[in-house]
Amino acid sequence: MKVREGPAAGKISKPYGIRGEVQAILLPRMTKFIKTGTPLFVDLDGQRVPFFIEEIEPAARDQAILKLEFIESVEDAKKVSGREIFLDPAAWPKHDQISDEPGMLIGYQVRDCNLGELGEITGYQPEKMNPMWFVRMKGKEIMVPATSAFIIKTDHRGRVVLLDLPEGITEL
Repeated sequence: MKVREGPAAGKISKPYGIRGEVQAILLPRMTKFIKTGTPLFVDLDGQRVPFFIEEIEPAARDQAILKLEFIESVEDAKKVSGREIFLDPAAWPKHDQISDEPGMLIGYQVRDCNLGELGEITGYQPEKMNPMWFVRMKGKEIMVPATSAFIIKTDHRGRVVLLDLPEGITEL
């Protein structure tokens, strides 16, 4: 299974506590798909490794403290810190549940009307006044405005976002 298949749920940011808990930064609306007793898949060297959720403690609107199976110490938690987390394929939102919310589009390909293929959305920064996507383009990461003003079409089945970006914005 390729790591980018299916929606990313977020990222493990750092260890938390002494029992191996981790702090996770979750993408908008993904918290409702994460439940105790279900697996989260952690990207470890290009492979998705399942860890069952033993405990969840909400920490903020987009953050939670997770106790994952087999992660029993701070050292174990450090090994998964900074890694992306993915949902169990059985828990993925159905196409009719997927929204065009920018944070839900991580993993989608980005195309521009004039420039063609730009690359893959690898992250999202949900700033209120200037939300941005991180896009991996030709071996480097660029920031692209994640606003409906530039979105022409979102193809959820093909996992593609078509944009009409202002000239020169990808060169900043």
